[in-house]
Amino acid sequence: MSHPISPKLDPELISELLTSLASWDPRASVPLAHTFMRVGDEDALKAFDEMALASPVADAMLKDRYLSPTPDVSYLSNLPDGTLGKEFERYLTSNQLDANLLRESAFIEAHQKRGDDVGYLAERGFQLHDLFHVLTGYDTTPLGEVRVVSFTVAQAPAPYPAMIIASRPLQILLYRPQLLPFIMDAITAGWMLGRKAKPLLAVRWEEYWERPLTQLREDYDLL
Repeated sequence: MSHPISPKLDPELISELLTSLASWDPRASVPLAHTFMRVGDEDALKAFDEMALASPVADAMLKDRYLSPTPDVSYLSNLPDGTLGKEFERYLTSNQLDANLLRESAFIEAHQKRGDDVGYLAERGFQLHDLFHVLTGYDTTPLGEVRVVSFTVAQAPAPYPAMIIASRPLQILLYRPQLLPFIMDAITAGWMLGRKAKPLLAVRWEEYWERPLTQLREDYDLL
């Protein structure tokens, strides 16, 4: 006879979960994920660590631990239209984004506390978040963000993006149930593309700035 899992959630995490669900702000998942990284159930956190390290590209990534420098936006702006670099610069400029923003994420430090290997994989993942937007063609609207984080979880499960796709449908169910089909379509689209595409994390995309974006999408099964 099976036994139910005993609740192990820290009271602070329960409080943060309720706070996030009480908000319509899609960014409410950020403090929730931070709290989960600090006081979440250790077995659950270990499971995320194990999934990251079990990625088919993890061993190759951990051998050289490649991290890219901050992109030279001026150089990218002068590349031909349609190249990865030019489209990435256009994405940053049109969304008024700082190329360093996610490279300084507090989530990187939180993962590093769980070990050098997990910390490195998380850091490289955060470097690539905005590039994933460009590679997939998903915009930065709330639904676009859901698509890209769902894509990310399909490629490499991690606490923060997983928290978004787990909590956002419940927020919508509580406040805007008429939007449920749209959020589920976004989650499904990102997930299916992430499962279909070749692994992206181990690719040194910064060496492909001058390559046509459409060709890269074709090469990595992103169409």
